[in-house]
Amino acid sequence: MPWLEKDKLLFVHVPRCSGTSLMKHNKVPEKAIEDKTSLKKFWLKTFFRRYALLEQSNFPVWTESNAACLFIFVIGSFLLQIQDIDYRALAISMMCGSLIFSVFLTFVFVAPTICRIRPIRRWYLVFVHYILCRWMECLEYITGCNKHGYLNHLTAKKMLDYGYVSTEVMSTVPSLAIVRNPYARMVSLYMYNRFGPAEPFKHFVRTWYNCTFKAYRETGEMEDWYTPCHAIPQFEYTHDNGGKNQLVKSIVKQEQLKYLKYVKNDNTSFSDDSSSDGGDNIQDPKNFTTIRDLPDRVRDALLGMPHENMRKKSAPWYDYYDQETLNMVYEMYHKDFEVFNYSPKLDQRPDLQLPDALSLQTAHSP
Repeated sequence: MPWLEKDKLLFVHVPRCSGTSLMKHNKVPEKAIEDKTSLKKFWLKTFFRRYALLEQSNFPVWTESNAACLFIFVIGSFLLQIQDIDYRALAISMMCGSLIFSVFLTFVFVAPTICRIRPIRRWYLVFVHYILCRWMECLEYITGCNKHGYLNHLTAKKMLDYGYVSTEVMSTVPSLAIVRNPYARMVSLYMYNRFGPAEPFKHFVRTWYNCTFKAYRETGEMEDWYTPCHAIPQFEYTHDNGGKNQLVKSIVKQEQLKYLKYVKNDNTSFSDDSSSDGGDNIQDPKNFTTIRDLPDRVRDALLGMPHENMRKKSAPWYDYYDQETLNMVYEMYHKDFEVFNYSPKLDQRPDLQLPDALSLQTAHSP
């Protein structure tokens, strides 16, 4: 989804930071399929339908595709009762084919499996790029999927390196990214990528640290072939040179989006109805540091954006943590705290100590 408005507003979509809601709000899927061939439209629509489906469930069972597979399986079962070698071969093919197709759509081509099981992710990248002949990519809007992974989740540097955006465009066109507290984001990653509700948060964080995040932790590798886009630290999406060179012009904290409607267009004062927002002190400067000086085009794109891709949680996000998981998350994403000025202290949990960098060198086993 990087182009919210073609050649006018570039969006760098950090996973699990409200980017999907912004994409829908600005009608990117509809724009991406305009003026495409029928075959290209079909596969792009398929991509966006699957993307929307996986927002609702990690392993989607009750789907139209599975209903069609069940229908084909039942027909095959009836044909199997006919004592004819031709019908028997057809019946077995229908039953096996529908079963395999259903398993792949429900358990293999889904976010948790693609993200956390490297061989499956690599096979998926090869499949969508070479076997599907790149029908699921839209380079005009830099969305869809190819061998580089999910194009809508490319970092700013990757867009430059792959030639999807020129250096001149990156330096002149307004650009936007949304980031969030790394602790809260990890809980969101857990809800989206867990292997079902039975997987505890602690197990998820341990396997994320030891497996999913390993290539980046050891070598800084960010190619999807090694490190899934969900595991990459947020600062890598917006900066290069280890966080020293900011590539994205407007970086907005997700926590401050709710205050955007109270800031007038002159970006210096508040509207008359800014006195009520759940008891928060609207005029506290720390609540609008990243939304105070937004360009009009960026501000207009953000205003009215719904939050549609939010998973239901059994408890507030900060209650998922204990000292071990807090330490591991801080070790993995400590640079995000520094670059985006987030406090490493979990204020909502006074029972947890501030992560100690010296204690984070111990091994963590699932």
